[in-house]
Amino acid sequence: MRTHEIANRSLTRFVLRPAVFSFLVITHFSVHAQDQPRKNLLGITTGLAWTEGWGINPQFGISYERQFTRHSSIEASLRWMPSRSNIKGLYPDNGKWIPYSGRQAYNYYSLPVLYKYRTSIVNISAGPVLNMMRGHTSAISEQGSATHKMNLRNVNLGAMLKVGKSINIKDRFVLEPEVGVTSGGYFKNPVLETNLTLKYKL
Repeated sequence: MRTHEIANRSLTRFVLRPAVFSFLVITHFSVHAQDQPRKNLLGITTGLAWTEGWGINPQFGISYERQFTRHSSIEASLRWMPSRSNIKGLYPDNGKWIPYSGRQAYNYYSLPVLYKYRTSIVNISAGPVLNMMRGHTSAISEQGSATHKMNLRNVNLGAMLKVGKSINIKDRFVLEPEVGVTSGGYFKNPVLETNLTLKYKL
């Protein structure tokens, strides 16, 4: 009987102590992890962009932000602006003006990599942006039809400046309204944009 009680106590110590130790370790690291700031953010963007010759068009994008300090972070994103429009006009042909009609379908892509400085009032972001264009213009007249295409090999480098505000709406969600301007690209005047980005803290 005595031997049986000693065996039970030894078994209890052998099982209970590691279990308690494991529970304390897991609890410690869980609490510590919750105290650590979440420095990686993934986001989706929607908004409007104004360009010379194209007018106002929708804009969509995805983004990744890495925060290094309380005030500093790097943000990279991929943005897409589609433009669809009908065209009409006249062109000269042997002393006559021939009417034509057609359609423009262009996709404007941008890849900004920005340094962001955060404050409690406003965020300011600036950096280079890679611009790419793809699309075509199709025209039809009584003389026939013609199509002009532009592909992704037409790439150029510009710069972007944005001003926004971070609004925490839940523990892991951040809403960022922002306005920006992009120079360079395929337009003589800068591209103006206003966007709303929803980010998730990883």
